[in-house]
Amino acid sequence: MKKCIAYYNEVLSRHQEVDGPCVVHMDFRPGNILVLNESKISGLIDFESAHGGPSEIDFTKIKQYVWDVYPETKEEFILGYKSIRTLPNLETFLPFYSFYHAFSGVAWCKKRGIEKNKEFLAENIQTLINIVG
Repeated sequence: MKKCIAYYNEVLSRHQEVDGPCVVHMDFRPGNILVLNESKISGLIDFESAHGGPSEIDFTKIKQYVWDVYPETKEEFILGYKSIRTLPNLETFLPFYSFYHAFSGVAWCKKRGIEKNKEFLAENIQTLINIVG
């Protein structure tokens, strides 16, 4: 926990400029992205976690669940995003938001039941270990 708090404070103090605020989906992952004819995104579903915040945070899950698994999809996604709005500085903020997502995921498991969410809990703990050591 101490390493997580130290990481949070150190990274946040270096990065004060963010894009936003805007409405962020907070759950971009394959199960929530509707694709038309296997080539074009036609919509998004599951806005349960949506709220106001910086747009950078929405790239966390798309990186983890799509780009890290299917790296060939990143360029096309970014081109599509740029056709709608300015792309935020992902290299600066994505590591921080990956940490934030994993930390929040641990809290989510505690709230929703650790026994029912063991795999998700383990995934998030491993992400935190990878980031903060």
